[in-house]
Amino acid sequence: PSPSPRSVGFICARGPSQEGRQRNQQERKMKVISMAELEKHASSNDMWIAVHGLVWDVTKFLPDHPGGPEVVEAIGGKEGSAEFEDALHSTSARRETTVKLVGMLEGSEKQVEGWKKKGWTEDQGIPDVDSLGASGGGMMGGVGGSSLLPILAGVAAVAVIGLALFMKRR
Repeated sequence: PSPSPRSVGFICARGPSQEGRQRNQQERKMKVISMAELEKHASSNDMWIAVHGLVWDVTKFLPDHPGGPEVVEAIGGKEGSAEFEDALHSTSARRETTVKLVGMLEGSEKQVEGWKKKGWTEDQGIPDVDSLGASGGGMMGGVGGSSLLPILAGVAAVAVIGLALFMKRR
């Protein structure tokens, strides 16, 4: 049965739900940053990095980084998800209050939407891809690519060293 024009009018007049309005406001607030714009912010007095599709201003955090500012400066103005995950950052490091969200990296909209669907919110800081689960979000086969890469690299390195030692003994 088709709804009466009156009920259609009521539904239309009602507009999006509160949840829908909040989601739309959050999406509107998140600025899309091009790679060219990201690359402009690579100096120690103005440094942005992209991690998991999100662009972060790390300028104020540089002097306090436990590994020294040069560790962060090496990926300033670049996409640094793999490097960030390789360092095995804690939950508190991901929520560092001096690191500020600038927006999302252009082309990462689906990835960021995937984090949001899995429960990530801006106040959680840099997403922990392992704790967010294994499905969607633009990740390879459900496993965070930046999480799997160091493991594979380690296995390959051990294999090469083992082969070199075996060949040397022959």
